[in-house]
Amino acid sequence: MIEYTAARLTFRRDLIESLDDEDYFIVHVSNDNSSYKMKKVDFYDTFYNVTRTISYKELGTYNYAKTPKKAFKYLK
Repeated sequence: MIEYTAARLTFRRDLIESLDDEDYFIVHVSNDNSSYKMKKVDFYDTFYNVTRTISYKELGTYNYAKTPKKAFKYLK
């Protein structure tokens, strides 16, 4: 399992891609004092759009200005 902290809900490609599909990662979001825990496979199912962005593919990170409602089911 991998954990990291970011100001906003942020997905870090290099950390996530190093996991197996059933491995968990936790993102601690300091702006809303929340944590989101999900499996890599859940990330791909729920946030499939993120993995297709230039930001995620080329720059290695993607973050939301405002946490989307679909993330709330992963609140820890």
